[in-house]
Formats: sequence, C-alpha cells, structure tokens
Amino acid sequence: MRILVPLAAAGMAAAMIFRRLTQLIGQPENFAQVFDNIFHLNAIRYIVETGNASSLTLGSLQELTGMQAVYPAAWHTYASMTMQLTSAPLGLAENSVNIVVAALVWPIASIFLVRRIFGRNPVITLAAGIVSAAQIAFPYLLLVWGPLFPNTLSVSMLPAAIAVIVMLTGAGRRKLDDAEKLRWWIALLLSLAGLITAHMSAINALIIFVLPLLIMAFVRGIKSRSGAPAGRKAFFFGGAAVFAAVLFILWLKLRPAFYDFWGPTTTAGRAVGEALTNGPMGNEANWLVSALAILGAVTVWRTPSLRWLVCSYAIAITLYVVDASRDRGFIRNFLTGTWYQDTYRLAAFLPLFATPLAAAGVWAVGQFLLPHIRRLCDALPSRLAGRRGAWSAAGTAALTAVLAVSAYFGPTQEYIQRGMPLYALNTGSAVLTPEEFQLLDEVDDIVPEDAVIAVNPWNGSSLAYAFSGRHVLTPHLFAIPDKERDLLSRSLGTEGLTPEVCRAAELENVEYVLDFGDRYLVPDPSTVNYLGVTNVAPLPGLELVASAGENARLFEITGCGG
Repeated sequence: MRILVPLAAAGMAAAMIFRRLTQLIGQPENFAQVFDNIFHLNAIRYIVETGNASSLTLGSLQELTGMQAVYPAAWHTYASMTMQLTSAPLGLAENSVNIVVAALVWPIASIFLVRRIFGRNPVITLAAGIVSAAQIAFPYLLLVWGPLFPNTLSVSMLPAAIAVIVMLTGAGRRKLDDAEKLRWWIALLLSLAGLITAHMSAINALIIFVLPLLIMAFVRGIKSRSGAPAGRKAFFFGGAAVFAAVLFILWLKLRPAFYDFWGPTTTAGRAVGEALTNGPMGNEANWLVSALAILGAVTVWRTPSLRWLVCSYAIAITLYVVDASRDRGFIRNFLTGTWYQDTYRLAAFLPLFATPLAAAGVWAVGQFLLPHIRRLCDALPSRLAGRRGAWSAAGTAALTAVLAVSAYFGPTQEYIQRGMPLYALNTGSAVLTPEEFQLLDEVDDIVPEDAVIAVNPWNGSSLAYAFSGRHVLTPHLFAIPDKERDLLSRSLGTEGLTPEVCRAAELENVEYVLDFGDRYLVPDPSTVNYLGVTNVAPLPGLELVASAGENARLFEITGCGG
C-alpha cells in the first residue's frame, strides 16, 4: 500500500505534463523549429551514423577538437538509441525522449526529494506530484527556449541528486546506518556521473543549491567534536577546508568560456516579483503555486532542520534576480556564467524548491482544515462519525482533486498555446517548411551515401544530414573557418564552376547543392558567407534534380568533370 501514494502522485503529474506536451508538439513527428535544435537533430544523426556517443567528442560535429569537442551527450544518446531500437523517425524519437524526461523523470525525482525531506506524508507526496506539473519555468520553458534539451534532462535529475545529499548529510527523515551510507555514497557517485553527462552545468547547480545543507552538516560536525582531541578537530577542519576549496575550484573552472550575449531583461524589483510569483521571463504569475510555496516556506522555517530548504530557494531566486536585472560585469558572470548568463536557464531552477515548499504549503492548509473536518465528523450520526479514516481519506482525495484541477488549468495552459507555433510544420515555420521537409525526404534516394551536399545552415538546409543521413558541408550554424568550404559557400552559385570552385568541391567531395532560399532562422550577419548556395541561379554545370514548391531545390554539380 505504501507504494500507491507515490505512484498516484507520479501518475497524475505524468498525465498532466504528457497532455500539455502533446498539445505543444502537435503531430508526433513535429520538431522544435528553434535555434539549438539544428545541432541537436544533427547530433542524434551523428551518433546513429558513427556509433560514437562519447561526451568527449560530440562537439566534433562542429569540427571542434580537444577540450572544445567536449559536449554532454546523454540526451542525444537516449534519442539515438530510441531511433535504433524502435526505428522511430527522428522527430518522434526526439519528442519521445523529451516527454519521458519531462513527464516521468522530473516528477519522480521531485517526489523522491519530497519524501526524503518530509517522509511518507501522503498529502505532501500527492501535492508534490501535482505542483511539479504546474509551473511554466520547468519543464516547459526549456522545451521552448533554445530548445535546451540536455539542460532539461539535467534539471529533471537534480532533485534526485539533492535528495541523495539530504540523506548523506543527515537532513533526511531517518538516519542511516553504515551499510545504508555506503549505498547512498554509491548513489551520489552515479548521480554525479549522470548529471555531468546530461549537462556539466548541473554540477555547479548542485554545489550552490546544497550549500545550506553542507553548512548545516559542518555546524553539526563542530558541535559533535566540541570535546574531541585537538588532533581530531584539526583533521576535521582541514578536511572541510580542502573540500570547500575543491568546490570553489569546480565553481570557477567547470563552466563554459566567457559568454555574454544576453544582457539584463528587467529591473531588480520586477525580477524578484517574477521569481516569487513563479512567472519568470515576463510570463503570467502562478498565484496558486506562489501562495502555497510562501505558506510552505513559513511553515518549514519553524523547523530548524528544514530551514536549508528555504535558503536553497532563496539562492535560486537570487541567481535569477542577478541574471535578470544586474548589468554585465564581474558579479553577474561570477554567479551565473556557468549558465551562459542566460536568464531562462536560471528560471528553470525555481521549481526545484517551489515544488517541495508548495507541497508543504498544501499540508499546512490541510492541517488548518483538519479541526473543522473533525467537528463536522462529530456532528454526524454516530454510525458515520466513527469512520474517521474514511473521511480523512475522502478529504485528502478532495483536496488533491481541487489542487490538480486548479494546477492543470493554470498559466501553463496559456503558455503552451503560445508555444505551439514553434513546433508546427507549416509555411511560416522558422526552420523547415512542408515543401522543404518533403524534399529532404527524397534526398537519400537521390544523393549517394559518399557524396557531400553544400548547404546554408541558416535556412535549415543543413538538416539534410539529420533527416536523410547524407553528409552536408556545414552541419551547424557556427562552422569553424575552412578555406574550401568558405569558397564553395560564397562562390559556387555566384561565380559559377570556376577551376578554384571545382578544386574545392573535389577536395570536400561536394557533389550536390541544396538551396532553401533566403528565408533565414534569424537575420544573422553570417548569412552573407553562404550567398553561393542561396537562391542559386541556373548555371552551366549545375543540374536541377529535385524540387518542392518554389524555394526548395536540389542541384547536382555536373560541370566539374568526372
């Protein structure tokens, strides 16, 4: 019977998130027509084609080498395995992984954390499942912005990793014996490995969010050693200093190269309001979750051993406010540079702690109502009043139902409706139109396996690799400069098949040109580097072999000799 409550909580959350994500995606094979997904889709194909799913080399898809080629590959690995094991189309495989991560991994991890903090309280467990599905900031925000799929996986796993540290620091509802501690230490090592291959930034997120737990454990350690010999005290303080130094070094070093593309988006006061009302990035306030989280924070603060939870929530709010409102500079970069100083990524951390606090708030509401329910039971005929257990279960079910309905029809409904066009495949799609997608479906029947296609990554044609398996000259938007590729991209369709162009085509094995016109994903200055493969005019030696609609055309290079 004990398993029924967490199963019910996870089931309700999964149903709510699944419904919202299927609304967002629309057709099963639709894909997010947003900037980062060009890399994600091509990376999935890369793993399928090469069998190489190492996080140490996935960045080589962008022709990076050494440490620059390191890119967390766990999410891409799951998507590629889904394709291989089920023969699912690429878009369906991608969406399936995202739905599993958002609808199962995230709520289960949240429920796991709540039960480590508060025990097997059925009201808090059920509330945690529902609240985890009711917040825009996660899991929905990162599936639209970017989209940041590896980040989504790492944030989904964070509550479970935090729960492990809760147990190891003695902040859980029960104490561990030596054998249990060993198992939890093993769980910590496995969770760290999972987080770093999902997204390396999750390690620094874990460090900063468990800092209150570690400080509490340190204070308890000092108190427990008050009468200990000087040698033991020195060993304890020395170990703590080394541990703190390691964490600080990780904080400084385990981050990407300096990136400062996004500046502040609002004022400090407004950012605080957005964080406290769970409406980050200008989205509609979620008053239900916010009121419950604040009530839960007040309730939790009364228990000294649980105050770390409020402090961790305050840290998440602080990171968001700093990134959303502070001007570019040392402080902003020091605190949020791990996440590219991207406020969307910081917003996704707010539900980590709003969820357990709001669940505690629901329990506080239940405790307030309990005396009134008892008085009602006492007023009932003795035959009915004696069934207090049944009335308690009925009250829990009623409270859960009210919370679930209120949460489901909250701000997430409107946010999903606004995000639906980003996944739609139509003439206004940002990356691929139906005609372009139709032509990509024909590419593998026309282009030989060993041939390379010249493309313009800014108009979506580089996805020929993802959807056909045929290699493209420029698989990603930010290509490393290369003499031959630059010459082909700039000159092939403008200067014609000159000896220099033909020589470059031979060196790069380019035999085809895929032209999707000049409707770009974003109007980036880099698009001028691809004028030779954009709006290609009829030229001697370039034969049109396939087309769809007016702007999707595939040319074969026939004028450079055999």
